[in-house]
Amino acid sequence: MRIAIIGGIGSGKSEAMKIAAELGFFTLSADEINSVLLQSPEYIKEIAAAFPSVVNFGKLDRRKLADIVFANDEELKKLNAIAHPSILRRIAEEKSDPLVAEMPLFYEIGAQKLFDKTILIYAPLEIRLERLAARGMSERDALARINAQADEGILLQSADFVVDNSGSLSELRENVTEAFKSIIRFDKIH
Repeated sequence: MRIAIIGGIGSGKSEAMKIAAELGFFTLSADEINSVLLQSPEYIKEIAAAFPSVVNFGKLDRRKLADIVFANDEELKKLNAIAHPSILRRIAEEKSDPLVAEMPLFYEIGAQKLFDKTILIYAPLEIRLERLAARGMSERDALARINAQADEGILLQSADFVVDNSGSLSELRENVTEAFKSIIRFDKIH
């Protein structure tokens, strides 16, 4: 059983992943996979070829790259074409079962073919903006990242389970745990 945790930036996917790990699931994060890839000289060379101004002496300036790609859809597509095949390959190669993976961009990269179920972690825009501001992100940068992700309406319509994360951490824990229990029960029945 492969379960994707999806949702927009600031929705609470990372907290849901912590809960999944505490429940004993093997977990993967697309962002963490990308961080590992960014340690690879070959991967950095690919980024340097596409974005020469963001790599100096083999070191990637992540902030500069983010400024470029979140200001221009074509540049973001170029970066995604480099990153996403490697991320999807790593997830496809993982044999742990059950597997829970955090996927900030799910439909955008065609990840749905790798998963059996999806849990959408949902929080209203104003709460997400507050959370991102608490992390030190400007509203402009937060909105640029939010706008680069799939429309929440699409996520709400297509998710197998929707967990509202506009409340407390204990409410999130209870709701995520219940979603996992429902998925596992469903899997055992079928």
